[in-house]
Amino acid sequence: MNTISYTLSVTWKEIQLILKDRGSLAIFFLLPLLLGAMMGSVNVIMAGDGEEATILLHVCLVNEDSGAFGTEVAKAIESIDELAVEVYDAAAEAEAQVAKGEAAAAIVIPANCTADIDAHTPTSIEVIVDPGQPESASIVTGIMNQVVVEVTIWGEVQYGIRTVLDESGLLAGASVEQQRAVGAQTLGAIMTALNEMCRMPTITVVSENLVEEVEAQNWVEIFFALMFPGFTVMFIFLSVSWSASSLLTERESGTLRRLLAAPLPRGAVIAGKMLAFMLLSCMQVLVLFAVARIFFDMPLGQSPLGLVVLSLVVALTAAAMGMMVAALARSANQASSIGVILGLILAAIGGCIPSGGQPVFRAEGFMGTLAKLTPHAHAVEAYYSLMAENATFVASLPQMGIVLAFGVVFFLIAVWRFRFE
Repeated sequence: MNTISYTLSVTWKEIQLILKDRGSLAIFFLLPLLLGAMMGSVNVIMAGDGEEATILLHVCLVNEDSGAFGTEVAKAIESIDELAVEVYDAAAEAEAQVAKGEAAAAIVIPANCTADIDAHTPTSIEVIVDPGQPESASIVTGIMNQVVVEVTIWGEVQYGIRTVLDESGLLAGASVEQQRAVGAQTLGAIMTALNEMCRMPTITVVSENLVEEVEAQNWVEIFFALMFPGFTVMFIFLSVSWSASSLLTERESGTLRRLLAAPLPRGAVIAGKMLAFMLLSCMQVLVLFAVARIFFDMPLGQSPLGLVVLSLVVALTAAAMGMMVAALARSANQASSIGVILGLILAAIGGCIPSGGQPVFRAEGFMGTLAKLTPHAHAVEAYYSLMAENATFVASLPQMGIVLAFGVVFFLIAVWRFRFE
């Protein structure tokens, strides 16, 4: 009981010292908030607040055909949301825009388009692309292929109706206008039926993935479940420089010597300082996660107990690392520098700053293996599993155990190597 009382006394004394250092407190809390808010806002804007992004390409359209098919094709092209269509009267003008790089492609509907389709004669719609924009040209070409397929079906059906009516002799005594009216009516009925079948097919193929995936959240929420925990872990371990220099400053000022004059176990001094910085780190987790949840709708998963225990384990490990750095450094200034450098390097290796399509700690090869040698990677992995993948408390225990093992090793080295005088 005395040891616990001594430890809490040291903790309270350390908390009072921490509260007086307002500059370090501001950096500890405000800097991760500013970085998180800035990156979070950028990603929300890029995602369009969760709405599906629209590809917008500038294309030129020239319709030289005044017939029905040419008109319908032009209307179909202008109605496509992914294209910003500008109409020109001459093909040369449209081609000039492509040559200048001001348009991704020029679409030219020939004058004989409707006549050729009526006569069931092959025709072509010319697409002039910019070789300097191969991706855009490929998109425009793909869209036009789809438009042409629909027009081709329309032409084939019309030709089939006309052939059947001519060969059957049903309209032998009808006028030209009556024949056209019957053909158009029949064509309309068939195309309506085809469109209805495409919209509501009789047989529907449903694809299901047997691998469990996160489907309830969009990619922005999942990114936040990686970004904010990553920043949190990084800044928790950056407090290593603060805790290490604090302990060595007391040794250099003689405060530790006075503490040892009292009936105070040496382990209680280190444990008390660790507990103070653990509480500080847990407060940082609470603030960052609350801001991320309120302003960016970051998912918190289905296991509050897992988040609490994991935060305590990460805070303990970071505090133990601070004591280890203090045990190995020669001065408070050296401990502060080592803490900052070590914190940044391990954060980069451990994947605390998200980059690319896959977290570093889940990558294959050398970088993935190197990341797993840091407590940061396992901490972020556990947070990500709990928050983005709705992992249970039991499922996250292996990662927590690894982080805790790092903390135990750091603490043992600190107790073994630290010199109080």
